[in-house]
Amino acid sequence: MRRAHATCLGLLLLTVVASGCDTRSRRASARLRTENAALARQIESLEARIRELEAARQGADAAPADQAWPHRPHLATLAISPMSGFEQGASPDERLLELHVVATDGRQRPIQLVGPLEAQVLRARPGKTPLLLADVTLDPANVRDAWRQSLFGTTYLVPVPLPATEPAGDLLVQVYHDDLTTGRRVECSGSVPHHPSTESP
Repeated sequence: MRRAHATCLGLLLLTVVASGCDTRSRRASARLRTENAALARQIESLEARIRELEAARQGADAAPADQAWPHRPHLATLAISPMSGFEQGASPDERLLELHVVATDGRQRPIQLVGPLEAQVLRARPGKTPLLLADVTLDPANVRDAWRQSLFGTTYLVPVPLPATEPAGDLLVQVYHDDLTTGRRVECSGSVPHHPSTESP
């Protein structure tokens, strides 16, 4: 009886110790994930500042007498916003991709785009070159008008019409901007999910 009692106590202690180790392990893993995410954000911020400094240096030749030039914010990064999605087009045969593009300076703050903005939408084909579905370019005046601000942030809206018959699946998006203030071409790419069966009105 005493031996059985001692065995039960031993098993109980092992369970408590194991539970404590498991809890400490989960806490350590969560702390590492948090630290890794913070480091990734720091790296992203530093890379954006480097891109902005490069832009300022490349554009300095265009304004050698402008003492304010090195201190002005410059475009560092373009990105495709998760706000991007599909709406019904102008006709039943058309669906409209409302592509939202985010532009930020070296400190990851919204910045004004000056210059044309091109968006290409493609569909991946295994073993083949992606199929170009649409290619839309906004001139500098239209880019200025494309500026949008909402609770979700500041973006540039590029409407891209596509056939309503386009099958479901992720679409590849490539965006190019010719920055007239520095003479650089800045680009980004990403994907936008397309589910016509669930999004059609």
